[in-house]
Amino acid sequence: MPAWNSEPAIDAGRLIGVGPLGMSPGGCVGNTGPALVALGVPAQLVADVGSDELGRILVDLLAASGADTTGIARVDGLATSYSIVVDFAGRDRTFWHHVGGNAAFDGGGVLERIDAALGSAAGAGSAAGAGGAATDPSDAPEVIFHLGYPMLLPALHADGGAALTRLVEAARARGALVSLDMAEVDPSSDARGVDWEGLLTRTLPAVDIMKASVDDLAAMIPRCAGLAPDEWAALLVELGVAASLVTSGPGGLYLRTAPELRIGTAAPSLRSAAAEWSTRELWVPTMATRVLVTTAAGDVAAAGFLAGLSDGQGPAECALLAAASAAARISGRPIGDAYRIAAEFSPESAAQPNQPRGWTVGRDRVFHGPHDRAV
Repeated sequence: MPAWNSEPAIDAGRLIGVGPLGMSPGGCVGNTGPALVALGVPAQLVADVGSDELGRILVDLLAASGADTTGIARVDGLATSYSIVVDFAGRDRTFWHHVGGNAAFDGGGVLERIDAALGSAAGAGSAAGAGGAATDPSDAPEVIFHLGYPMLLPALHADGGAALTRLVEAARARGALVSLDMAEVDPSSDARGVDWEGLLTRTLPAVDIMKASVDDLAAMIPRCAGLAPDEWAALLVELGVAASLVTSGPGGLYLRTAPELRIGTAAPSLRSAAAEWSTRELWVPTMATRVLVTTAAGDVAAAGFLAGLSDGQGPAECALLAAASAAARISGRPIGDAYRIAAEFSPESAAQPNQPRGWTVGRDRVFHGPHDRAV
């Protein structure tokens, strides 16, 4: 990502000065995986990169974060995927993206990693996330399989997303907790032609956690554009997911969970705490006190939520940690500060211009909606 000395412009024949180039891993694997590590959850990464020099640099950068990169495959004949992020103050971000090695990723290596984690977790707590899995360091380890951005993975959303559905169902059949994170559909890509509502209807019954932004959802299901964040969260539960996490930038994040009957078919950690996880409707306002960067905030929020799950926390605690993780990223603080941000958060002292009408704050420091079981 280049630093801009002035407003970005493309002017033929002109030399335009910019600031230094910042290079960092991005996307679900590059953001959520290292964030999990920063939150104390070991992460195994599974992805495809090209055989080029950029691929080597990317793997080195990811390894430096402390994440396990042995599941990243170097694919001959393909260039490594990259994005140039144009992030100029006062404007929303623009991404110039090359799909590269992501075009070949069909989930290969994921199930093998889950099997290996299940086989070894009893001896030592480990985790894998962001295209891989994460294990709960408890006496009954649980693998969390977190898959990000299927709309940017052509092999997964081809043929109506058949490969995506098969992968998710296979992971759930192995007993993994399945987490799915979405991105905005590029109107110029093949993903635009996918019936995402139909694909979600087929896939979400095998998904435990789905995270998406309001913008992601409006691009996927345009007929529902204009829904409020809590309405999007409710729709995802209607489509079959056990728990939906919907982010809305400065509007905070919403968590909606399914009735107890659906939670009873979810992953063991949710199933064993069905009374706590069923029929919940929660909202956490943004905790960011300043805005330095918005890139990767959603990925880091997902990491915070999964970190809470890996520690056996309940829905309110997971939502608080998700919002606090995003706030750490947005404010330019270390991601590990999220625990302190969450602990110090006081909804009574924070300005709540976006508070949904009719929602009330509980002793757990999150807001409860009218459909929340606890209300």
